[in-house]
Amino acid sequence: MTAMKSIWLSLLAVSFCGTGYPQSLHDEIAAAPGKSGGIYYAYPYTSDYVPEWPKGYEPVYISHYGRHGSRWAINEKQYPLVADLLREENRKGNLSAKGTETLAMVDAIASHAAGHAGELSPLGQRQHKGIARRMMRRTPSLFRDSAHVSALSSVEPRCIVSMAAFSESLKEANPSLRITRTASPGDMSFISYSTPEAKEFSKESASWWKKLDAFRDSVVDYSRLSRLLFINPERVVFPEKFWKTLHDIAITTQNVELDIDLLSIFSPDELYGFWQAVNYGMYVRHAASPAGGMAGMKSAESLLGDIIERADKALSEACGDMSPVDDATPCQPSVQLRFGHDTALIRLLALMGVEGCANSEADPTKYCEAWQDFRISPMGANLQLLFLRDSDTQSADGIIVLPLLNERPASFPLPSPFPGFYRWTDLRTLWSQRIATFCHYS
Repeated sequence: MTAMKSIWLSLLAVSFCGTGYPQSLHDEIAAAPGKSGGIYYAYPYTSDYVPEWPKGYEPVYISHYGRHGSRWAINEKQYPLVADLLREENRKGNLSAKGTETLAMVDAIASHAAGHAGELSPLGQRQHKGIARRMMRRTPSLFRDSAHVSALSSVEPRCIVSMAAFSESLKEANPSLRITRTASPGDMSFISYSTPEAKEFSKESASWWKKLDAFRDSVVDYSRLSRLLFINPERVVFPEKFWKTLHDIAITTQNVELDIDLLSIFSPDELYGFWQAVNYGMYVRHAASPAGGMAGMKSAESLLGDIIERADKALSEACGDMSPVDDATPCQPSVQLRFGHDTALIRLLALMGVEGCANSEADPTKYCEAWQDFRISPMGANLQLLFLRDSDTQSADGIIVLPLLNERPASFPLPSPFPGFYRWTDLRTLWSQRIATFCHYS
């Protein structure tokens, strides 16, 4: 094994979906409290880290799925649930100095969020513009001249605006690009699909939610927070999920660049406990969790099928460099962009079998070791499949793929002809097998 290959295998072993251990995770979240929000963690990267292309290979196609960028919180009802109690205790003279400060912060966050529920923030737009610029720098040949880029989006406005920001960045760099943009209800059958079983499992009436609430209460001790905010905490009658909601409010500020550090009221132990519960909820609903019957993961069948089908079609075109032969015989788009949601991306990665994203764990106390949502789908998360062709081989055997999750190499349980790269035939076979195993069994 060469030294370079050894280095790349080490990097892949700790790729973006890599697992961790409780103490290191605890310390990691303490150092970056925004990670305690899981899927609310703002996209952390402003540069990528990818290997050089193997000699003789050139990029021919990109298949992409991007989560919308940073946004305001969807649930505006969370603010009064916390603020009303704090205001009432303040009226009674039962708020400490820190409690009064906390009320002011909650009110400011609520005021800033009013009317913006679920809306893409300016930070979210910049995230997508940056990802687009780096994609172009990575594969300039796919964006040259009047190359054709196809972009599809969920019908949710935050996804449409993410698509607009991404494509605007591409056009700023090359105004001659031909970019088609679509946000069609018809595409929701693969852009963001849920099976009936997944919808049923996510209903508020589903029994597992009570197990999650009990788990949260077992890993978070609220007594220190109570003493911090209230003079006589024993006199306070807390509404259900008060502390969870306070943490939910605190984690949103990172996505709207609001200079309010509400997260600072939480201790490292509390942050870690809240994150474990957030991670629990996302894992059982959307990943390879036995507790959820893998219903979420199975919902990704149509999306993975779309990725395979469009890649096969693009790679079969006569013009191998993906450029139009002439106006009458255009090639398939050299770049296929999709813009959707955290749930769809999480499900896709699990069904694909990306290492660290597809672990199956039955013990709720070990979910955090098996799977970490802030690594997999922060705001602005993206999967990029970079297809390269051996210039000496025009067959499918000459196609290799560099999978990038959040612009870092993602690994699969497959042989790698070059560190970080996989043969398209191997990936395609793996994904077809996983679809057959998890989605089509009787």
